[in-house]
Amino acid sequence: MKKNVWKIILAVVILFAAYNIIWFAWSNIIYGKLSVGMKKGDFGSFAAPRYLYTDDGGYDYLVKYPDYPTFTGNMSVGSPTTEENVFTDALIIWPKISGGYDFGVLLYENDMEHAIYIDSEGNALSKEDEDIVSRHSDMIRDLLMKADKRWGIYD
Repeated sequence: MKKNVWKIILAVVILFAAYNIIWFAWSNIIYGKLSVGMKKGDFGSFAAPRYLYTDDGGYDYLVKYPDYPTFTGNMSVGSPTTEENVFTDALIIWPKISGGYDFGVLLYENDMEHAIYIDSEGNALSKEDEDIVSRHSDMIRDLLMKADKRWGIYD
């Protein structure tokens, strides 16, 4: 009986260690590539840092490593802000473990924020969001092109 308890404890320890090694390796390999050339932000943590970059056109890029113990981090591209309007449209991209990406946008209209899932072409995934996505389609396409230029999301 004692031998079985030790086997169970050893199995749990091994599984815990394996999960941590896989999580650490995956997040650092995937997100390490995405954050090349970016400055480490002050608002991340040791396990889940955030990296920032602003291009010459004023577009803000962010890479957020996954929080422990999840595998969900993200990248984002925000359109340039102004002193009059710090809330501007942004694209959010979630790398999938299986490869590829999920996409969403934050769209601001009439002092309201709309968080909407889109496909890789910039189309709304929900019929109820099609109108607002259509009104912001030029900006969405611009953000998708910026993300592709920075991270090669269409490669």
